[in-house]
Amino acid sequence: MIVVVDPGVAIKWFIEEPLRPQARSLLVNRHELIAPDILIAGVADLAWRKAASGEIATEQATSIVRNIALPAFISAFVESPRLRNRAFALAMQCSRPVHDCFYAACAEAASAPLISADEAFLQAMRAEGITLRGVPLARIHELDAA
Repeated sequence: MIVVVDPGVAIKWFIEEPLRPQARSLLVNRHELIAPDILIAGVADLAWRKAASGEIATEQATSIVRNIALPAFISAFVESPRLRNRAFALAMQCSRPVHDCFYAACAEAASAPLISADEAFLQAMRAEGITLRGVPLARIHELDAA
């Protein structure tokens, strides 16, 4: 099954934090993982934020950014220019940041579920009537049940 992942899921592949087992299950359950090409920047940004807040050591964040193994985990990166118009429209519709909406636009374009650690984002999409199969990382078991 093709699934789209966002940076909140991908960072958990590298950092010990809540929901890490669920995130790592995506790597072993033979899902074809895809994402917008901005995923690498998103993971780097999260590593920086976690280091800046003291959640992880600067050395760990540096290692994550220098050695991001995302290309080994992601089957295909979708070029962000292909998604920008829809991502912007979604952001305007649900009042969420455009960079978050790139992942929803990618899921729409691929007719694939979006796995996200950001349940509020998925709820905002639903509240605005945006048809998207969003699966919160905490409920990843629903992915294989459907």
